[in-house]
Amino acid sequence: MILQRVSGIRVFQYSGVCLLLLFLFGYILFPTLKTVETSVYVDGAFSLVHYLELFTVPAYRVPLYNSILLGILTVVVCGCIGVALAFVIHYFDFPCRGLMDKLLLLPMVMPGIVIVLAFVQLYGESGMITKTLQLLFHLESPPFHLSGLPGILIVHAYTQYVYFYITVSIAIRHIDFSIIESARNLGASRRKVFVSIILPFLRPALLAASAMTFISGAGSFTAPSIIGGGFKVLTTQILLSKTNNYMDIAATQVTVLTLVCILFFIIFRIYEAKSTFTSSVRGGGFQPITIRSQTVRWMLMSCAGLLVISIFLPVASIVLVSFVPSSSWMINYFPQDWTFDNYIAIGTSARKMQPFVNSSVMALSAAMAGLIVALPASFIIEKTASRFRWVVEFLVMLPWAIPCSAIAINMINAFNTPSLFSGYTVLVGSTILLPLAYCIRSLPILVKTVNVSLQNLNHVYLEASKSLGATTVQTFRRIAFPIVFPGILAGFLLVCLRSIGEYTVSVFLYTAANKPMSIAMVNGVFEYNLGLAMAYGTLLILLSFVVSLVSTRLLTFSIR
Repeated sequence: MILQRVSGIRVFQYSGVCLLLLFLFGYILFPTLKTVETSVYVDGAFSLVHYLELFTVPAYRVPLYNSILLGILTVVVCGCIGVALAFVIHYFDFPCRGLMDKLLLLPMVMPGIVIVLAFVQLYGESGMITKTLQLLFHLESPPFHLSGLPGILIVHAYTQYVYFYITVSIAIRHIDFSIIESARNLGASRRKVFVSIILPFLRPALLAASAMTFISGAGSFTAPSIIGGGFKVLTTQILLSKTNNYMDIAATQVTVLTLVCILFFIIFRIYEAKSTFTSSVRGGGFQPITIRSQTVRWMLMSCAGLLVISIFLPVASIVLVSFVPSSSWMINYFPQDWTFDNYIAIGTSARKMQPFVNSSVMALSAAMAGLIVALPASFIIEKTASRFRWVVEFLVMLPWAIPCSAIAINMINAFNTPSLFSGYTVLVGSTILLPLAYCIRSLPILVKTVNVSLQNLNHVYLEASKSLGATTVQTFRRIAFPIVFPGILAGFLLVCLRSIGEYTVSVFLYTAANKPMSIAMVNGVFEYNLGLAMAYGTLLILLSFVVSLVSTRLLTFSIR
């Protein structure tokens, strides 16, 4: 009887693992392989002609080089900004450090499309800051243009420095302060301390941030599509190929872009593994250095004030324009009238409210589906020694190294014909494909968040509960569930946050029946209904802030 019960449990476990692997293969690896297959078959025969064209025809080759260049420059620019800010905030002690630390994370919770449109309103050719400077200094033409490679890098600097800031901040807080004191007592100069002690601690964090930033920069779509101008990148060309129904060319471009991102990701991870630095001394944590000079403190506070203003300006511009009638922007550079009509239109018109409802429903659906996959995947990764553990971990983390536009094209190539994974129907053009892509895109971050919760679930607690006479149900309800639930819910909310304002995947996969808010915003801008577009943006910002605040508190509680 006992053997039969054990055998039944094993059958159940293996069945669950097989279903999980089937899902991961069917919706992550299979779409990627279908894109590769599409790229190497021409008229039913194997051919590399599209790859030859990609590297020889300037119209295809230049966007590829531009994407790599954009990724590298994004790493350099964001690295300089993020590392400098991390050192200023966490290496030195001055008033309002805690507030500044939280404000610097603000761009992370704002949807990318909102930030790009905010920058256009502020620094575009007819932007409020641009026109203010032009009128103030009596210039005949705008002092600058937010377009091309410089404009994209400015937007990337605002949105992506957080990768370096977060990772370097964590690394600085883990530096063993006793080692620095010992080095100083032995006569080491500040330069020697930095090179020999601080830099080795920071190198793994720098490499990890570089990998994430390169993938995000090279795979960027929102900024290049709106303000790229003549600077063509591979992501925008992929959309152009898809729009013209050249899916074989789009598949080739996606495959090459994915390979480039994975290659750089592997290179950074190899160097990260080789750069791991562990101190044999265990002393106190890092103590921020107190600035005694009043002049330096005043300069830091002034810089902090300017930084706060620069961070809040894009948010303020979106909210400000949302209260301005759209017709007034046709004749004025600055707001003249104020109205609630844009919000009233969204609240009273079912057609205008529909994008808000669509985004909310799809974000919740993606988060729930992701949670169903992430829970067993995280349990296998963290709590078992299964032979399939590395396969599960590889598949769930694979979307992290694939650009969003590539994920969308993979979905189109995989589900434009009936198959087992599509229920033997065509999913392209259906409303289910977009939330499914949201789920796949956000799966890595959800798995990582659930991993944190499971790491806190010590088996000693469970064994102690059972030894005291508690049943399995009581142990789960009173011990396991309170420990893991906050982190799981935080991951759920984070996926909602990433999905509700998503633009890149949406522009490839949305239909008229499930048009999200991000698409409605862009349509509003191009239809000169700017006030309505910014009202959508304000709603996105409010939703993002609420979800971010709740998830951060829950995740902090879970880690404790």
